[in-house]
Amino acid sequence: MTNEARQGAVSASSERRNQIAHEMQTLLMGHVISKSTDRSSGPTRNTTSSYTDAVRFDAEKRKIFRTLPLLAALTRDLPKPGDKMLFEDAGPPIVILRAKDGGIRAYLNMCPHRAAKVVEVCRSGSRITCPFHGWTFDLEGKLIGQPSAQSFDNIDRQELGLIRIPAVERHGLIFVRADPEATSIDIDSYLGDFAPELELLEFARAKPIKRGRIEAGTNWKYALDTYGESYHLSTLHPDTVGKAAVNDTMIYQPFPPHHRIGYAPISMLDDTRKPSTEWPKRPFSAVHLLFPNTIVHVTALGPGHTYLFYRVFPGRSAAQSFTMMETYRSGEVPESDDVAPWEAMHDYQVRVIGTEDYRAASAAQTNLAYAPDGHTLVYGANELSIQNFEQYVSNLIYDADDDLVGDSPACDQYAASSII
Repeated sequence: MTNEARQGAVSASSERRNQIAHEMQTLLMGHVISKSTDRSSGPTRNTTSSYTDAVRFDAEKRKIFRTLPLLAALTRDLPKPGDKMLFEDAGPPIVILRAKDGGIRAYLNMCPHRAAKVVEVCRSGSRITCPFHGWTFDLEGKLIGQPSAQSFDNIDRQELGLIRIPAVERHGLIFVRADPEATSIDIDSYLGDFAPELELLEFARAKPIKRGRIEAGTNWKYALDTYGESYHLSTLHPDTVGKAAVNDTMIYQPFPPHHRIGYAPISMLDDTRKPSTEWPKRPFSAVHLLFPNTIVHVTALGPGHTYLFYRVFPGRSAAQSFTMMETYRSGEVPESDDVAPWEAMHDYQVRVIGTEDYRAASAAQTNLAYAPDGHTLVYGANELSIQNFEQYVSNLIYDADDDLVGDSPACDQYAASSII
């Protein structure tokens, strides 16, 4: 792509973002004025076993985290050929790299000799050398160096390459499928109508700022649910998020199984006292669910945007999870600009998520372990994103797994309800 074409694409994306921001602002102002929010047609119930059952938990790890495309990185995490990174969050140890042709490759991080990890420290370079016996591979996974090769004369070296893992790069996002037996990822079909919404965010230009890991004593779905509603903002976050956004006020835009949510900034309360012609134009800001496990929060900061990625994974048991959190800044911010404001944003989010959202979720998880038989959780009509997410997960497990036969118990009707 020429520089002119690239600039044209950036300009078109910026224009489209501004258009969506205006549309979302109009919808949110309508809710703020009427003191309403997007709702489903009614509340639903879900069984406690959705968050506690070990059999279901194992099925989720197999049928979701080993089968579906998972976001592993952004384009600028691997900027040049030979760059490598490890992805072990979904179970299988995987190494992802930028090949000589500029494309993405992923391999099981396992030497075909005696299964040692071939990459322990990610150094950029055109070769991969196993630290155990020195077997060496190129970026295409081919064995190119083998000490004492005569000891393996009866084995075709073509059989001794690294095991390929499906990986694909699209819209500045790098996906893997954590299954050594899988052959490909149909990412375009998987993203569907959500793809254009991701493309306009220009993740390929995003600069990595800071990353970290947040442990939580709660099921991965419960942790993810905390990002899906504004009903708790004033009570759980009175001194943090509750001061920045209007409680129980949001818009929900589905791109099944993904979605986008817009929250109302607290300053919109002041705007209600002005004529619409005096409402300020607000920059694009939204919270996205990239199914099954990634939250992407886009918010304005300085001359550009902050991209906050929360990738939630199952822990060692149904009652444990961890979140890989990465903060990026958008490409329109000059490279020379101080990264301190974005680092401060990252640290603030880690503190709020860990000490407020996940604290409450962990306490709830403990209670669920002692809930009486037949107890169910209730999702209000104003928690429709959680209703839909839990239904999508449940449908995948119960439709696909031979060990779990019967109708999905998630989101059983409590009143008239609709799952979008």
